[in-house]
Amino acid sequence: MKKKYTMKDIAELCGVSTATVSYVLNDVPNQSISAETKKQILQIANMVGYVSSASAKALATGRTHLIGVYVPHGGNAAGKQRLLQALAEEAEKAGYRLLLLTGKCLTQQVTDVDAVFAIDISGEEFSVLGNNCLIPLLYLDGQTDDSLFYCVRFDAQAIRERALTLTGCRRVVLVCDTVHCAAYRAYLETCFDGVLAPTEAITHAFAADTAVVTAEELPVVAAHRLSLGSADFPLDYAAYAREAVCTAVKTINRDEMPDEHQILIR
Repeated sequence: MKKKYTMKDIAELCGVSTATVSYVLNDVPNQSISAETKKQILQIANMVGYVSSASAKALATGRTHLIGVYVPHGGNAAGKQRLLQALAEEAEKAGYRLLLLTGKCLTQQVTDVDAVFAIDISGEEFSVLGNNCLIPLLYLDGQTDDSLFYCVRFDAQAIRERALTLTGCRRVVLVCDTVHCAAYRAYLETCFDGVLAPTEAITHAFAADTAVVTAEELPVVAAHRLSLGSADFPLDYAAYAREAVCTAVKTINRDEMPDEHQILIR
């Protein structure tokens, strides 16, 4: 059964008293509580699904039926284009539309959307964005251990196993553009026998028993080369988008929120 959070739980997460949480969530006037503390309490209350107070309930009303998307980095453009298209299609099915966010989301509070997808950004950027969101925030192509947030990404271990099966090789190397999230990069490095940037891979002499998995547009010479997203090695962007949108909608509605915060797409 999903844990039902109380004001005491929120107080412990925020490092403040239960009375302070009560004052903020019930919008009690004339209290000397800093704007930063109020913001933190409202954010935590929203993320854990606490809705029994006037202020928290207010966060669940006035829906825009928009999901913001912050995708500031241009690497792996073809893959991101496929993902954005799939997200737009799944969002439309759920009654939502996507809205691209600019860098202002890192400098001011995010408003006018019901949730945010942050795609391929650094952990530092995600932390800043999280501080500016009083709404559900999902990390796509990224990873965080903060249980307030959901992360969605392809299952890299499954990709490795598929490459081994298709090629009969003993090793699998991934060639990809810059991975901006350090934790996600570390995850990839545990799944593959090497993770190389395109500039490294172009001049690299790959052993005959090595399968090289690359983005379609990267010119890499290898005996066993597999292009991610190609007809021979497809990625299920539709399944990725369904999980991301479904999780976002559940967190917006606080309805049967998933227990697993690291969502891997096979």
